[in-house]
Amino acid sequence: MNCRLCPRECGADRSESAGVCGVPQTVMIGRACRHIWEEPPISGTRGSGTVFFSGCPLKCVYCQNFALSSGQGVKISVRELADIFKLLEDAGAHNINLVTATHYALAVAEAAEIYRPKIPVVFNCGGYEKVRTLELLKDVVDIWLPDYKYALTLPAEKYSRAPDYPQKALEALLYMRELAPEDVFDKDGIMQKGMIVRHLVLPGNTENTFAVEENVAKYLGENTYFSLMGQYYPAGEAARFPELARRLKPLEYKLAVARAEKLGLVNTFIQFSEEEESKYTPVFDGTVTGGIYGAKC
Repeated sequence: MNCRLCPRECGADRSESAGVCGVPQTVMIGRACRHIWEEPPISGTRGSGTVFFSGCPLKCVYCQNFALSSGQGVKISVRELADIFKLLEDAGAHNINLVTATHYALAVAEAAEIYRPKIPVVFNCGGYEKVRTLELLKDVVDIWLPDYKYALTLPAEKYSRAPDYPQKALEALLYMRELAPEDVFDKDGIMQKGMIVRHLVLPGNTENTFAVEENVAKYLGENTYFSLMGQYYPAGEAARFPELARRLKPLEYKLAVARAEKLGLVNTFIQFSEEEESKYTPVFDGTVTGGIYGAKC
């Protein structure tokens, strides 16, 4: 089958060779564990049952999981993926968190037919999605957790070679909101259904962040749960770009927070930290465990 699951539409026969995503049709994962450093309604007190899928159609130059997005990991069967869902659920995870699973959408749907988790399923993605692919998962996913990286074409092309990202991401986010029009929480504040939009603030790119925030307010609404991430550090190939070869300045993040407040985005998560985030990057060696990996998955 010629793969057209992501907006790249590379048409690769991934049963024979890798696509633009860098991985074959056979499911590959870097790690599965409980993750305690997502947004509070996702991580809760027991952690999010996270499956880190190998490969990525977007391949951002600053990717903080660069080894994983480049294809590092181990192969598993669809049956084993279903078993991982069950293992994480039995371990007490609040949800099943599928990280960068776009290029494995068919396998995820098949695994969910083998074992449909009794806890919410989270689709944690880069935002560069096709509506037709999301349709494959509409009966599987309960919570949409997309990045909204770029609202401007220039940085999308420069850092991710995806000039169509702003258009594709907005279309995808609007469809996700259509699939989950209400944000539902249990008595402990853990999300059961809904959507949280994430944005990583990049150094030297304040204009793009402002445009993202404006689009969230305009198209998704002021009550949208919006996670404004300030933990950027140079990773991957970021050193090739002078503006990305440094940590985020506190003022840059404060400006982003101020703009969100001015736009009336009342449900904004503030995640800025001076702590070095790179030390929390997991080892993507294919380990599967119901436990929590170190201080952070």
